[in-house]
Amino acid sequence: MRDEQIFKLIFPAFDDSKNVLARSPACTEQNVFDDKVLAGGTPKGGWPIRIQDGQIMQGSGGDRIKVVWLRLLEWPDGTVGGPLAIVRGSEHFAELYAVTALRGRPDKMRLGTERMGGELLVTAEEDGCTGHAAGSPCETALHVFLPRGGALQRVVDVPVERIDYAMGREKTSGKVEYHMTSSSRVQPDGIHLSEQVEVKDDGGQVLRKAELERLFRMSEAGLTASEGSLWDRIAKPELAANPEPKEKPEKTKSPPPRRQR
Repeated sequence: MRDEQIFKLIFPAFDDSKNVLARSPACTEQNVFDDKVLAGGTPKGGWPIRIQDGQIMQGSGGDRIKVVWLRLLEWPDGTVGGPLAIVRGSEHFAELYAVTALRGRPDKMRLGTERMGGELLVTAEEDGCTGHAAGSPCETALHVFLPRGGALQRVVDVPVERIDYAMGREKTSGKVEYHMTSSSRVQPDGIHLSEQVEVKDDGGQVLRKAELERLFRMSEAGLTASEGSLWDRIAKPELAANPEPKEKPEKTKSPPPRRQR
């Protein structure tokens, strides 16, 4: 699919003769640009947006499915944002399945899809640790979305890598580094996550290591973990002692995808 076809599929108000997009709802009637995720973002040149090359990032899935991110808004911190959608094109028509809003660093994001049994998951991995300044905290997370009712619901953020520092812990008076890495496998019963945390003193000596296997399983609340994070137990014990309650999203049925010939 060409860029202008993707814009027209998601936003029926897109003027493909002038290549201009006014602030308007998506074809699912969602006001994506009013999503709190995009609060404070502005398009380069203001509204309406004049579409340019390179504004769409794509990630591939099976059966001609594409995940597309329309990076139309900007923030002073260097992040960009806009609609994130699942689309599929064929010779005669195109389909839109679900849409939401996403903000992040354009050079740090990777999009994709996973099959979890009969569910199609959309993933957006934001790498915040590669190339980060030595001695500073960082985080890389895998954002997981589930299509429901024409919307992509963000159901869980899976930690991929974390680095943080603290003083006066682990029976040492110096600065301590906490470093977590994880690997995930998507299976029919959920997302299996293997976490490893390594603790080092300010001289680089390993003080202790720990490992944990967790399972994110589908439930009424979305994807819920079989147990708390190893990171919270070791690096943030105050969070493990006082976990935040999980909100249950409303149950909705997915409407048939919008088609454009």
